[in-house]
Amino acid sequence: MKDLLNVALSDIPRTGEPASSAEDLTRGRRLLRRRRQRIAGLAGVTAAVLCGILVPLALNGSSPAASHPVTAASSPVSSHPKATGAPTHTTAPQPQAHAIKLVAWKGTQPPGYEVAWMPKGWVVQGSTPFALTIAPPGDKDKSPDSFLGKLVVMLQSADATAPPANWADQPVNGREGKFDVQGDTQILTFKVAGGQWVVVQAPVILGWNSAELAKFAGGVQVLAAAQAGRG
Repeated sequence: MKDLLNVALSDIPRTGEPASSAEDLTRGRRLLRRRRQRIAGLAGVTAAVLCGILVPLALNGSSPAASHPVTAASSPVSSHPKATGAPTHTTAPQPQAHAIKLVAWKGTQPPGYEVAWMPKGWVVQGSTPFALTIAPPGDKDKSPDSFLGKLVVMLQSADATAPPANWADQPVNGREGKFDVQGDTQILTFKVAGGQWVVVQAPVILGWNSAELAKFAGGVQVLAAAQAGRG
């Protein structure tokens, strides 16, 4: 009642006319309702504003990934490494335990090439101006022009100028030489004192490494009758 009377008195028009207590009470109730409605309206607006602020905060709090997006994982490096340009040819392994030994050779040799060493037990099968052919004993292929499974000495083809640069280095008697393994065959190409390139072809069944093949090549002499083939 005291609040109603205070509100009514504060809203009384200043006309100088006395007001009755009933009118004061009615006026006070009306003004109190208005004030409550204004307060309620302000409370609703405030709540809406607070909700608008709190909802994004709540979302941010529950989803840290929103402010820190996750990037896609990098693709794994391919298991397959890129070509490095290094030579694909490798030197032969160390001599095998059953490797055929080199022995000094003092027998007669056909013209064209001479050798100082021979695989133990092997024989000179024949020679032409183009190749010296050495074969294992009992080899069924008796043709000196057939090189499969045999030790062969020849001049490098007249169509070639030098061995491939990516072959492994293997000097012979201190001079330039290149070594490679191709399937079941080892190939050593080296320079002799006269500047010619000589090719030694050996089957892997000999069990030699590049150094042993170079020892054999070091005893090779190219005679005047030798000729380079083509192709």
